[in-house]
Amino acid sequence: MFSLFSDGETEVVLDERFDIRGVDDLSIDIQYLNVDIISTPDEQVRVVLESNLARENCAEVAVERDGNKFKVEQLHRVRFGIFLGVRERLTVYLPAAYADALSLRLRSGNLNMLDARRLSDIAVHVTSGNLEIGDLSCPNYAVQTTSGNVTLGNWNGEGKLQLASGTLRIQALTGEKHAIRAASGAIRIGALRGNVNLDITSGTVKIESFAGQGSLSSSSGGVNVDIERLTGDLRLHCTSGTIKATLPESASFFFEGKSLSGGIKTDFATNKDGRRHTATVGNEAQYKLNCDTTSGSIRVSYR
Repeated sequence: MFSLFSDGETEVVLDERFDIRGVDDLSIDIQYLNVDIISTPDEQVRVVLESNLARENCAEVAVERDGNKFKVEQLHRVRFGIFLGVRERLTVYLPAAYADALSLRLRSGNLNMLDARRLSDIAVHVTSGNLEIGDLSCPNYAVQTTSGNVTLGNWNGEGKLQLASGTLRIQALTGEKHAIRAASGAIRIGALRGNVNLDITSGTVKIESFAGQGSLSSSSGGVNVDIERLTGDLRLHCTSGTIKATLPESASFFFEGKSLSGGIKTDFATNKDGRRHTATVGNEAQYKLNCDTTSGSIRVSYR
């Protein structure tokens, strides 16, 4: 084995256009490139590969159409030598009018799709690398990452987000139902709407504006949420960490708080029964706000 240092300028090694009329299932399956997906007013898909390696050593990308399916795929290639300073990037110019299914798979590298889009459904899987997707309207979404940070814009739809390690930042997530799972990291969401089941094993959760119902949980870390309104019961849970919730003074709800090891403080009067605090807040209470920690404090206040 020998080393090749690749510090030269990149050049275009592939630049082709493809007709996708009649396609309703488009996939991009890449091994180790950085990938940009950019909207274009054109009706054709344009695939551009740039590399600073010699052509006999650079990545290979294949494009295939089978009926209504269209696929861009990086071929597996055995390289002789260890290439340092490799700079390779795949840019896919996707027609803005395309609004059907999109599948994105990346094993190593960064994936960016920043332009606002409408899709019927999207499936994203990143093994190692950062993922950034802008505004998206999509009835069905599924995102899974193993290692890396995820940044999303304003998303509207229903689906699942699953992270093994890394931070999750979302500008807004709206729709009927959301399931969010993270093993390690931090979750930051600007606005969250709908029926939510959010669970992080080790890390913190911060939501700047929440309207909905469901469960927000952290096994090791804190939960901090600003509640605009409840559309059903909401549970805030920490095994080891602090719960902070703020609400408007006009809010009406049933409250129940319990901390096995930690204090409970609220801006409204509660009835105390050992470690359990309860209250009926406002005159039109319909839904329950349940806050419980094993080890940590609870703070519920008016903004």
